[in-house]
Amino acid sequence: MRQRKHCTDLAVWQKAHQLFLVIVNGTTTAIFAFLPAICCASCSADAPAKGPPVWGYAVEGFPIDSGRMDELERDTGIAPGMVNFFLQWPGPDGELESGHLSSSLRAIREAGAIPVLTWEPMHLENGEEHVIKADVLFNGKYDEYIRSVAEVIREQRFPVLVRFAHEMNLSRYHWGTEAEGYGPESPDIYRRMHRYVVKAFREEGADNALWVFCPNAESVPNPDYEDDAEWNRASNYYPGSDWVDVMGMDGYNWGTTRTRAEEGWDSRWQSFREIFTPLRNELLEIAPDKPLCVMETASVTKGGDRGAWVKDGVRTAIEWELDAVVWFQADKEFDWRLTPEDTAPLAGFLHRDPEKTVEWAWEMIDGKE
Repeated sequence: MRQRKHCTDLAVWQKAHQLFLVIVNGTTTAIFAFLPAICCASCSADAPAKGPPVWGYAVEGFPIDSGRMDELERDTGIAPGMVNFFLQWPGPDGELESGHLSSSLRAIREAGAIPVLTWEPMHLENGEEHVIKADVLFNGKYDEYIRSVAEVIREQRFPVLVRFAHEMNLSRYHWGTEAEGYGPESPDIYRRMHRYVVKAFREEGADNALWVFCPNAESVPNPDYEDDAEWNRASNYYPGSDWVDVMGMDGYNWGTTRTRAEEGWDSRWQSFREIFTPLRNELLEIAPDKPLCVMETASVTKGGDRGAWVKDGVRTAIEWELDAVVWFQADKEFDWRLTPEDTAPLAGFLHRDPEKTVEWAWEMIDGKE
């Protein structure tokens, strides 16, 4: 497991953050200014601080255009260094709208961010989701589509992170099978699907695609609580180091919004650290040298102080030396979206030179050669 040195001394952090309490519309908001020079001065000379993670947003809707990128910065107060968007596959007789994908990738990159394509092997039919069956994939039914996406990405000539079939350890997705087929065979099905798609990209020369393995922070069913669910550990789905470039994690703080009577489970307030520690440890065991990112996260407001949650989450991300943190900037189950008021304490701290961000991605590509 990689050993990283962190600036975690409490006294140093207290010096590095000046806290001011400002009354805004009757509510108390903690505003702090980050003083990197103080923090770095306490770090050993042979282990310089890595710096803050790339800050990004996951957004719904497709395609993405320049107006959407401007809106993201205006609505949140922080220009993203990474933008994660979602694309489902077409139905059996559908085709890729290559112009929309290409323009979306360019709009994100031209705004100074790295595009992340969350690529979901399912399609909608009459409002219902239909997962692409593994045998359909392996029989070549989607080969032309896969290669057309590879061609679009190859032609961009900049890094594109591809998050294929994310959160595979959740029964909600059951990639490659019907819902009732989700079980002990699912990890092997996922690994084979992932390798199949990556192999097609490589054959098309889309070497600028960086592949993200991204399980959910908590498996469902959960092997820690269910005796017959040991097969569903996130690490069981790992396709292997030769097939993955970036390790990802998704996890949310649902606060006290879920109840057993309504949703079948009781949620509680959880910190960023509590949500991600078990999965982080598991991923570091299987791939200690790969970049590690949070590809989706957010917090509700019910049950605790979201502002404090965000600040604590960023501090944890720095301590762990995460490479990126991506906030789910959408109004879906709840309005997860951040506002400039939410991000004001972080705006100057999380600003990152766009060229430095894309250099981080290029370094991974160079490392594959």
